[in-house]
Amino acid sequence: MGLKTLNGDQAMAFGALSSGVKLVTSYPGSPSSGTVETMVSLAKKHNIYVEWSSNEKVSLEMGIGASIAGRRALVCTKSVGMNAMIDPLMALNLTPVHGGLVILLGDDPGAYGSQNDQDSRSLATLLEMPIMEPVSPAEGYAMMREAFNISEEFNTAVIIRETRSFTQQKESVPVSDEPYREVNLGLVREPFRFVPVPKNAVEKHRDLHQRIEAMSEWANSSPFNRVTGAGVKGIVGAGFAHAKLLDVLGHKHPGKFRLFKLGVLYPLP
Repeated sequence: MGLKTLNGDQAMAFGALSSGVKLVTSYPGSPSSGTVETMVSLAKKHNIYVEWSSNEKVSLEMGIGASIAGRRALVCTKSVGMNAMIDPLMALNLTPVHGGLVILLGDDPGAYGSQNDQDSRSLATLLEMPIMEPVSPAEGYAMMREAFNISEEFNTAVIIRETRSFTQQKESVPVSDEPYREVNLGLVREPFRFVPVPKNAVEKHRDLHQRIEAMSEWANSSPFNRVTGAGVKGIVGAGFAHAKLLDVLGHKHPGKFRLFKLGVLYPLP
């Protein structure tokens, strides 16, 4: 492992690269476009297809196609773009994915570069889809690698949430020095696996709930959730908000508080 000084956008890109991603798609929007721009600079060397799609729905459908073909795909979007992707997402949650599929979701508290400052985390409950949020670029790199593995283990798309402030951080990140290998799981031939229709939708929804139960066990033991400090008062901080909390309390001296850093937002541990 070698150290690279990366911002949040770059850490996400290198995490996907080291995971063997083959396809990266997006419709331009801040935050999350920075990761795509980094992937553009790496695409030719590592034989990765990167596309600025005509809209968010098309970018997701490209990612779904790559997953069905057994390849790993990263789809980047901002909050309002996630809204446009809800239509295919509400069927995708029922169709066990094949190749790892990760959605990098950029929220924009304060609306510095967006039409609104929506909090998209509640969509995970609607979609019944796992969502994680890193506290730092180094954790973002590790979380991206974990997300692709979890996607294939539980046959589900995985959402990683970031905010504008997260993307602007810089940190020394341990990046793998090993040659990046594409992941190719090949095609599967299972009738109606990727097609929810009235005759199988309810059965697929029950199967989804069984997978969520299994994902809950993973969430309970995830290294991205950790407790530090001591005291009778506790504070739960999720993602980059936890980093801001540490700035207020002091990184080495949280005082009388016990801090719970929450990295897996759904399913809750």
